[in-house]
Amino acid sequence: MTFSDASLGMGRPIQRRDFLNGALMSGAAILAPGGLARAAGDPGPYPPALTGMRGSGYPTAYSTGHALRDHVFAPKGLASETADSYDLIVVGGGISGLAAAWFYQQRHGGKARVLVIDNHDDFGGHAKRNEFGEGAGMRLSNAGSFNIFADDHDSGAHVDLYRTLGIDIAALARDTVDPGFYHRLGMGQGVFFDRETFGRDVLLPDPAPWTDFGFLYAPNVPPDAQSRWARFMAEAPLSERARADLHRLYHAATDYLPGISVEEKVRRLDTMSYADYLTGPVGCDPMVATYLRDRTFGSGRGLSSTTALSAHQRFGLPGFAGLGLPAAYDTDESGTSYHFPEGNATVARLLVGRLIPGALKGRDAAAVMLERVDYARLDDPANATRIRLNATAFHVANGPGGVEVSYTLGGVDGLLRKTRAKQCVLACWNYVIPYICPDLPAPQREALAYNVKTPNLWVNVWLNNWRAFHRAGTCFMNAPGSYFASLILEQPVSIGGYAHSATPDDPTVMTMLRGYETPGLPIKDQFRLGRAELYATPFETFERETRSQLARALGPHGFDPARDIAGLTVNRWGHGYSYWYSALYDDFLKTGAPPPHLAARQPFGAIAIANTDSGGTDSTELAIDMAARAVAELG
Repeated sequence: MTFSDASLGMGRPIQRRDFLNGALMSGAAILAPGGLARAAGDPGPYPPALTGMRGSGYPTAYSTGHALRDHVFAPKGLASETADSYDLIVVGGGISGLAAAWFYQQRHGGKARVLVIDNHDDFGGHAKRNEFGEGAGMRLSNAGSFNIFADDHDSGAHVDLYRTLGIDIAALARDTVDPGFYHRLGMGQGVFFDRETFGRDVLLPDPAPWTDFGFLYAPNVPPDAQSRWARFMAEAPLSERARADLHRLYHAATDYLPGISVEEKVRRLDTMSYADYLTGPVGCDPMVATYLRDRTFGSGRGLSSTTALSAHQRFGLPGFAGLGLPAAYDTDESGTSYHFPEGNATVARLLVGRLIPGALKGRDAAAVMLERVDYARLDDPANATRIRLNATAFHVANGPGGVEVSYTLGGVDGLLRKTRAKQCVLACWNYVIPYICPDLPAPQREALAYNVKTPNLWVNVWLNNWRAFHRAGTCFMNAPGSYFASLILEQPVSIGGYAHSATPDDPTVMTMLRGYETPGLPIKDQFRLGRAELYATPFETFERETRSQLARALGPHGFDPARDIAGLTVNRWGHGYSYWYSALYDDFLKTGAPPPHLAARQPFGAIAIANTDSGGTDSTELAIDMAARAVAELG
C-alpha cells in the first residue's frame, strides 16, 4: 500500500520544528556568556526538550569541526583572549570529560579552577536526554548512549565514581525494571517483512530468542516458541529452503567446522564474517543472512562486517551449538546491565550535579529523574568548575606555563575566544585531535586518525498511545530490509517519580534505529559513506520514512501516523560508537603489533587524552576509567 503525505500526517502540527534540518527556528537570538543561544529576556532553550534534529547533527555542533577537516576554516580576526584562566581545561563535555573534571577536582581538594568546553548545546556527549511533555505525563528517552554495566568482579575508577553518584547497578536492575511487563500483556519480539525485500508487507511474531536488550525483557526465549515457529514456517515470505535453513540454524546442534580443534575453530570464526559463515560452512540460503540483517546493527556493523565469533559471543546469534566451544566462548556475561529511562544521561547529569553547585538538587538517580538542570548555573564565574556549551576548540597548544585553547563560540561563524590553563585534557574523539592539536608528533597523529567512528541514528517517536503495538503483540520489532532496522517500544523501567507507560491507552515513546552498511567495502569506508548519508538526509526524509514504516507494519492493527504521532526527535550521531577492533580489518591483531590506541593516548606536554577511543572499545565504564588515567598522567 502506498501512502500520501496527507495520510501519513506530514503536515500535522506535531512537535518537530524546534530545529528544522539543524537551523534554530526562533526569533533573533544572542549568545549568552556560556554560549547557549538565547532570545533577549529569555533564560534560554532547555536542550533536552528540543525536538527536531538533535544529536550532533546540527550545524552549530559540527560546522567548525567540518571546516577544520576540509581545511577551509578561516577565522575572521584573532581570537579574543578571555580574562579568566584555569588550572585545567577539558575539551569535550561527555561522560569522559565530565569525569576528568571530577577526578581532577578530587586530586586538588575541590579548589581547582576547571573549565569544560563542548561543541553541543547540551552536556553529556552521546549520553544525552530527550524529553517530551511536562510533569507526571512527561516521557523520557535516551538520545544515544543506552546502558551501564557492572561486572561481578569489577574494579577501576568507574566503580568508585558510581558509588559516589549513588548508582548501585544490581539494586537498580532488581528494583526498577519490570522485565515481564510486556509478556504479561501478550507482547514480545516481532519481525516485519517489507515487500521490497520479501515480496509483501507482513508482521509476524518472531520465534527466535531476543538478541537485543535482553536484560530488559523476560522471558528471552518465547514460551510459545513452538507455535511461533509453526506460524513462521507457514507464513514467512521466504522460500521453502530459506525457512528450513532458519529452522535448522536455531534447532540443530551441528558441528559446521568438523575435524579441527576448538582452538582452530575459534581462529577461523574470528577471521570470517558471520554472513560468510552462514552461506559457507553452515550452507544457508542467502536470504537467511538477509533475514538476520538487523540483529547486529545495534553495534553499527552488518553481518558481513561482524566476525562469526562476535556473532556468537556478543550477539548470541545461532549456528554454534554443535561446535563444542568451551565455556570461555559462551555468550553469558557474569554481570548486570542496566538502562535508565533517559539512558546514560543520568550519569552525566549526576556528575554535573556534583561539579556545579545548584545545577541539580537531587543526589541520586531517583531524585533527579524528573528534575530540570539549571543551565544558567553551568558557566557561572563563581563556580570552581565551569561548563561552557556551544564552544568548539579549533587550536590547542602547549606554551609557556601551560596550554592555550582557542575555540569558536556558536559555530564556525561565531565569536573567537582564547583561554589559558596549566593543563588540558582532550576528551573529544581521537580523529579530531590532530586537527586541533597539530603540534603532536606525526606517529601519534597517525595513531589518533586510526579511530574512525561508527555513524548511529536514534529516532525517538513520541506517541499518543500504543494500542496498535498491543494488538499486534509486539514491543520490539526487527525489520530486515526496511529503512529502520529496529523498532523499540519504551523500556519497562520506573524510577523516582518517573513511571513507564502503564497501559496501551497512555502516551509513550518508541525508538527507531537505522543501520548503515555497504557490504564488500572496508569497514571504515562503510562508516564514512554511512556518515555522509546520515548528514545529507533532511529531517523531512526521516519523518516520512518513520511515518511510512509505522503505517505499513502497524496499520493493519489500527495505527494511524497522522493521529497517533505527537512528536519526533531525530538524534544523528555522525561520529557515534568508538571503533572496535576486528580481525577482519585490523592487521595488527594477526601480526601481534601493539594496538594503535596505546600510541594515540600518550600525554603531550601538559596535554592528556581521555575518551573511549583511547581504550580501544566503547562503554561508559571505559570512558570513566580513561578519564582517571588521563588525570593521573597529568600528575
